Amino acid sequence: MRDPTSNAMAAVARHPLASAFASFPTACFILALLNDIAYWRTANLQWQNFAEWLLFAGLVVGGFVLLLEVVGLLFRSRVRAQGPGWLHTAGLLVVLVLGFINSLVHARDGWTAVVPQGLILSVAMVVVIMITGWLGHASVVRRSAKVVPHG
Repeated sequence: MRDPTSNAMAAVARHPLASAFASFPTACFILALLNDIAYWRTANLQWQNFAEWLLFAGLVVGGFVLLLEVVGLLFRSRVRAQGPGWLHTAGLLVVLVLGFINSLVHARDGWTAVVPQGLILSVAMVVVIMITGWLGHASVVRRSAKVVPHG
């Protein structure tokens, strides 16, 4: 019988560098949404401040991930040959554009910095993140299925 952890470790070892950092902006943007919801329910200004910092951190690391993904798509033919790679990169770009707009909205004063535009943008970002994550996962599963031998 095959050891499933060895296959998982082999698949992880072949992932590009971008995948190591990809979960950080995802966590930041999801937590920003949760902070927006907390601000909407409590009107405590600290939740807005937390969301602003999370958006900033997610944008900085997300920009780095986007750069790594574009470089990977341009210079690695194996990655470029897979269709979902381009869709995943485009989804990340959409998330970063929405995040930048959301940061501008959060820079306003008071209630209007979050409710309703900031909250709507945060929800849109998380929805695009979920779709983009699914596309990225499909790409990884397809790539791993081709590399891992059946036994």
